[in-house]
Amino acid sequence: MRLTWQCPTCYAQLGDRSYARMLTCPYCGSLLIVNPEERKFYRVPKDKGWYYFSKIDSPGYIKFGEYEEHYKYDGENWYLLKDGDIYQLQGEFPLEGEIMEEGEVSFIWGEIPFVAPPGSILKTAKSKNKIYKIASRITLLFLKSEKKVSDIFSEVLQ
Repeated sequence: MRLTWQCPTCYAQLGDRSYARMLTCPYCGSLLIVNPEERKFYRVPKDKGWYYFSKIDSPGYIKFGEYEEHYKYDGENWYLLKDGDIYQLQGEFPLEGEIMEEGEVSFIWGEIPFVAPPGSILKTAKSKNKIYKIASRITLLFLKSEKKVSDIFSEVLQ
């Protein structure tokens, strides 16, 4: 029997990650979807196996098209590092503004607040001090924060 919050690939005990929607196992690199109701993870399938990603120095990283973003959960809030600015997640909101970026997801590491497996399309819309992240089933609003990059994303700056 599989324990709660255990990686289904390497069986590492990862702990409660119910705040995230998708993550990579820090031990084996498997891409996992979080199921908070059942307190477990599901592997994202790839052809006849599953994904293995190389570790990078970021708490949460995604590459889609030619764009890259970093995410971090600090125990209370999700933050997005985009073009040198920090944005804080406000929740799910309807889209405002024009889509400025669109691309196919090719790489993920760490924890992110939405489900966007490789091959899916991720979009970004901007409106003043707002960023909207559009994944297949959710649109999240991030507001620009006055926090310093070094205070939130020290791992990325090293």
